[in-house]
Amino acid sequence: DPDPEEQARNVRHLSKYIFPLQYGLPNAFGHVANKNETYRQPNFSDREYDIKLLGRCKTPKRLKDTLPLLDKLLWRHGKCGYKPLRDKICPSKVWIMPLGPLLC
Repeated sequence: DPDPEEQARNVRHLSKYIFPLQYGLPNAFGHVANKNETYRQPNFSDREYDIKLLGRCKTPKRLKDTLPLLDKLLWRHGKCGYKPLRDKICPSKVWIMPLGPLLC
C-alpha cells in the first residue's frame, strides 16, 4: 500500500482531471476558439502542463465529499489485475508455443 500522504496527493491530482472547471483549468465546455484562425480540437487527455501552471491550490469545498470515492476508485484501479481479467473474459484463440529447445 502506498503512503497515505502520497495516496491523498494522487487523489487530489486525479480530481483535477475529472473536475477541471472547479479548479479553473481549461475544459472542453468552456473552450473558445479564435475566429481568425482555423479550429483545432484541444487535447484534454494530458493536463499535466495546465496543472503545473496552476500550482498548489486548495481543494474546493464542494469536491471534498468526492475525495473518498476517488480514493476508493484509485485504490481499486491499483489492485485490479487487468491482464488476467482480460485473458479470462476474452481468451485468445491463438495458441502460443512455449519457448524451449527445438527438436529437429
